[in-house]
Amino acid sequence: HRIGPEDNFFHCVKCNLCLATHLRGNHKCVENVSRQNCPVCMEDIHTSRIGAHVLTCGHLLHKTCYEMLFNKGAYRCPLCMQSAVDMTKYWEELDTEIAQTAMPSDYQNMIVKIMCNDCQLHSTAPFHVLGLKCKGCGSYNTAQDGGLITPQGQQ
Repeated sequence: HRIGPEDNFFHCVKCNLCLATHLRGNHKCVENVSRQNCPVCMEDIHTSRIGAHVLTCGHLLHKTCYEMLFNKGAYRCPLCMQSAVDMTKYWEELDTEIAQTAMPSDYQNMIVKIMCNDCQLHSTAPFHVLGLKCKGCGSYNTAQDGGLITPQGQQ
């Protein structure tokens, strides 16, 4: 169900969803995404009178559920864990903080396997308690994908 004037919306056949005209050709299609329940409240999105918020990954949340998550500091899609907002400035702040925070000598030069939630790259990163940076996209929205790797000659 569309909420608002018809001129402001178009129907995406693949998503099976009415979207704001500024999203035409500018959204990630997820087939029949509107037929899924909101992953936050588990209520139906398609028949809801509450507007939907389209995340950059293509998943949908009720607008009110998205706002509630955002206000609680949850900046990732609850389904795929991709960043839901542009985190570039925060990643830059984290770069600075990590550069200024030395690791204890036991952990210096340690490497860890990671998986990036934003670009899905599996790689390695220097271990740091404040964050693990993706080599591919520069995101800190990563998950550890294995234990610490001790560099050769340091055992």
